[in-house]
Amino acid sequence: MVLDLVAEYMVRTRLVGLVDAGFIVKSGRALLGEADISYEGVEIVNWLQTVATRLDMKFLRAYWYDGAYPMSDRKLYDEQRTRFAQLEACPGIQLRLGHLQPRPFDFKPALRAATQEMGISYQELMQHLKLEKLYQQKGVDTLLVLDMLRLVQQNACDALVLMAGDRDLAEAVRTVQQLGATVIVAHPESAPVSDELRDLADERIRWSEDLTRRLTTRFADRLDRLLDAAESARPIEPGGL
Repeated sequence: MVLDLVAEYMVRTRLVGLVDAGFIVKSGRALLGEADISYEGVEIVNWLQTVATRLDMKFLRAYWYDGAYPMSDRKLYDEQRTRFAQLEACPGIQLRLGHLQPRPFDFKPALRAATQEMGISYQELMQHLKLEKLYQQKGVDTLLVLDMLRLVQQNACDALVLMAGDRDLAEAVRTVQQLGATVIVAHPESAPVSDELRDLADERIRWSEDLTRRLTTRFADRLDRLLDAAESARPIEPGGL
C-alpha cells in the first residue's frame, strides 16, 4: 500500500512541456522585432526545468510540434532537416511533426479588380510579380491535443506547460484539467493568445523580451558577448596602447 502511494506520487508529480514551434517563433519575432529567430532547444529545456523546480516537480520532457516541408521543396526541406536534427540531438526534447501543405494563391480576382481600378495591365503586373509559395500547417494541433490527453489519462504527468495560443486547444485544456492536471500557458509578451485559452490557464507565464532573447541565443554566444562587453569596459592602463 505504501509503495503504491509512493509510486503514484512519483508519477503524478511530473511536468511536461508542449511547444507549438510556429506560434512561439511568430510571436517571438514580433516581440524582438527580428525577421528570423530560432529557439535553442537546450534553453527551452533549462527553462522548463526551472519551472518544474519551482513547482517541486520533476521535468519529464518537452514535445516539440512543427510542420515539415515536403521533400519536393528541397531547399527548405534540407534547411529544416538540419534544424530538426539539432532539436532531436537535444536531451529532453522529442519531435512531433505534422506537415506543411502548399496553399493555392487565391488573390488573383482581387488583383485583377485592383488593376482595373488603377488602369494598369493585369498581365504585365503578373509578369513582374514574384510570388513565393505559401504553406499552411496540417496535423500539428491534432498531434498536440492527442498527446495532451494521452499524457494525462495515462498518469504520465501532473502538470503541462503549454507554449501555444490557439483557441482550438481550449477544449483539450478543459478536459485535462477535469482529469486533475494543472495547465500553465507560457508565451512571449503580447503574443496573440486566445481569450478562452488565457482564461482557462491555471497560470500564465509571459516571456519578457530579455527572456525571449535568452531562449533564442546559445549560452556560449551569450558568454562571448559578456566577455567582449567586460573587455570593452575595462579601464586602459598607462602604456596599454
